[in-house]
Amino acid sequence: MEFKIKVALVFTVLMFLVMAGIIGVAFEWSLLAICTMLFFLSYPLCWAAWRVWDFWCSSIMRVSTYVQSVNMGESSTSLARRGSSVLIDDLVREIELLQSKSAIGSTSTQLLPILLSQLFEDIPIVIIAFDDNFTLIYANREAYAMREVSLLQGMHAQQLGFTVSKDQIHHPALTRSWRCQSSALNYMQQSAYLFTAINIDSELKQSEQAVQNNIVRVLSHELRNTLTPMSSMADTLLSMSNWDLEQVRKVLSRVKSRSDGLLSFVERFAEVAKIPEPQYERFDLTTVVEQTKTLLGEKDQLRFSGQHTCYGDPQLLAHVLINLVKNALEAVEENDAIIDVQFYLSDSQQHLIVTDNGTGFSNIENAKTPLFTTKEHGAGIGLAFVESVISKHDGKLALLNGANGGAKVELVWPLQYN
Repeated sequence: MEFKIKVALVFTVLMFLVMAGIIGVAFEWSLLAICTMLFFLSYPLCWAAWRVWDFWCSSIMRVSTYVQSVNMGESSTSLARRGSSVLIDDLVREIELLQSKSAIGSTSTQLLPILLSQLFEDIPIVIIAFDDNFTLIYANREAYAMREVSLLQGMHAQQLGFTVSKDQIHHPALTRSWRCQSSALNYMQQSAYLFTAINIDSELKQSEQAVQNNIVRVLSHELRNTLTPMSSMADTLLSMSNWDLEQVRKVLSRVKSRSDGLLSFVERFAEVAKIPEPQYERFDLTTVVEQTKTLLGEKDQLRFSGQHTCYGDPQLLAHVLINLVKNALEAVEENDAIIDVQFYLSDSQQHLIVTDNGTGFSNIENAKTPLFTTKEHGAGIGLAFVESVISKHDGKLALLNGANGGAKVELVWPLQYN
């Protein structure tokens, strides 16, 4: 650009001198007169060209210095004026507008970490904040205490090991023992993203310990109920001086029956731990319901209502429905069983509800506990199996007793998976 301006100024000066020489020739001046005229004209022309060049260079230099000062954060700097130029004035106004916007953005950027520090610095929850470009701008004391994640201000989330997908932030190191969540916020026209994480390791350990204690308690109860009579029968035989073959046969038959029952009990319990991962597909739920009707007696009824298309693992959900229908049939003591199966969709959630006209849950608090049962011939596996299957579908199991008697089992799981 500078070279072009120089060439233009030199060309202009030469054009004026050439025109003056042509005029001298037209008036038939002598060569000496023409040269003298050109000599005297060259000085003011060169001076005028230099003034133009100096004005342009100094204006650009002042604007450049002003921009550098603004960029360095000197808000009190102003542009020194030298003459009047509409273009320069417009340029300065645009720079000042950008400066004011930048100052507002810089202020909000600085205030957000301060605000977050005042709110979250000492709470026992990991709080990490990223700006709209997913660059780390804040992390509280609990976040820096994590051993799983290294944090450094000004680094991008991906450089710190986080994954960003659809404005959701995750970290592969924070899995089973952490409950994580990310959310977007807007403060003074500045977008940011908050990542929170809570260590639930102690809660998981307490929950696992409670489950283990419950299993041991119920398992011990079941083993005592089986082994105590067997031990008593063995003592009876050992105390006899002469064995009666018929009585020995009867005792051994009872021992075998008890042993077979205990083995069956253990095998059914092992089924809960062998549940495979669901293979999702869309299928017709009415087909599964029709297959389940083979469990019914002559006067029992199984009624279905609602939508037909279901999303999940058809094999696992068929076993779930079989277990629920078996439970309902066992709960009906004297009357004929009436079992209602309802299926519907609500807010991208699938609801499968099974109700019966039985006696309901006598101990609803422990009904889902593995091995727990109030039935004479039950093993306490059915509802534990149902809960395990629906959990693998990322769903939940709810148990209720009807106001007019009977039990109600509701399964809820998502319609679609990402």
